[in-house]
Amino acid sequence: MADIAYTPGVGNAPFGELNSNAFGSEYAANSGYTTTAQETILLQLAVRKAIFDAAPEQYNALKLVFEKEMIEYGATEFRYEENTFGRSALQATGVVAAVAAVAGASVQQTIPMTAASVTYITPDVIIIYPDNTQAVVKSITGLNVLVESQTSAGLSAVAANDIFSILSTIQADAMDYFSNYERLSTIDRYNYIQQFLRADRWGRVELLEWQNQGTTDYLVRNKAEKMRQIRTDLFNAFFNGIRGEYRISNNYVTKAMGGIFPTLQAAGSMNANPTLAGLIPTFQTLAFKTNYKKVGATRFIYGTDEIIFELMNGYKGPQTRYAPNDSIANLNLTQIEFGTMKFVPVVCELFREQSCFPKDWARRLLVVDQEAISPVKMKGLPAFFSGETLNRGERGTRESFTDFYIEANLSMQMNNPLSSFWIDVQ
Repeated sequence: MADIAYTPGVGNAPFGELNSNAFGSEYAANSGYTTTAQETILLQLAVRKAIFDAAPEQYNALKLVFEKEMIEYGATEFRYEENTFGRSALQATGVVAAVAAVAGASVQQTIPMTAASVTYITPDVIIIYPDNTQAVVKSITGLNVLVESQTSAGLSAVAANDIFSILSTIQADAMDYFSNYERLSTIDRYNYIQQFLRADRWGRVELLEWQNQGTTDYLVRNKAEKMRQIRTDLFNAFFNGIRGEYRISNNYVTKAMGGIFPTLQAAGSMNANPTLAGLIPTFQTLAFKTNYKKVGATRFIYGTDEIIFELMNGYKGPQTRYAPNDSIANLNLTQIEFGTMKFVPVVCELFREQSCFPKDWARRLLVVDQEAISPVKMKGLPAFFSGETLNRGERGTRESFTDFYIEANLSMQMNNPLSSFWIDVQ
């Protein structure tokens, strides 16, 4: 006998994808769903295991994305880990007086630091003051860091909010202990896979009339329009979707993916809003400050034709043909270079379309580390699928209509969003 009896077709309850949440699910925690012991045993969070067809130029951004092989996850919520850089600057929280040097001896200071700072260091680490004075950490008590100078050297004064760098660890011969223990830190990120659908319905007789008596290729164009609209759905969500949950018609609840721009906002990526006159110097400043990539690596600049034109006007000399070793070369893109960096502008006229994006997007440049972004789909489902339902007279169904539909599922995985930035030109 079944443990639970239920009536299907009434919203999502009591079963369905929304209640298939593994232990540790962020979606369950954020949206008020529970995870049972049985679910913990039977269901795991998706872990990474290792298509965009021909479309008009306004979708070039998605063509670039879909050049990469899609990552597949077995659930609509997925997590991925990101390594941190491994060291962080230290910050003082109070004022400390300077200590003069003493010939043949060392001197000490106790520097109050932020809670985060004291987790980044251990004894026997050399730190660097803002004026390049250097000292070794002797001990840490609470939020107070005791440091000591080199022999015959003094220690500079410390002001609140001073930033200290980490030079290195240091040890002595014949030590019988280790003073520096540490483990790799990771950033835990997650996203949801969103489901998309466009459809239309034709009565059985109505469709026959259009097929028999139609004077144009309306039916073909109608289906093509479905594809164009779902491409636009994917484009909009990929760039501007906010991760979360929606309650849609007939009591169904579903997940929405997080896109590039909200991901940059949540991560605290750099941004600025200069005037047009300050666009070039602002772009260069942010480019250098976010240059975490290997020498010669490429980032992509997304914006409307107008704002890309204004940017490229400042780089008339350095422009060259962008020639990757794949079908991206067919997009006829150019690139600019300065310092050790390369940037490829990609025109996104849909940013100007207020039926798709708020008006501020017409003046926005998104500078994105494309290598850090991967498209994601549900394992076992095609990224795109189209079809039609049966109507009366076909295999015994009662319905006297046919539904044509195109569905898709998509999300994105973005590592190191701090290597990307955006500019809103006033």
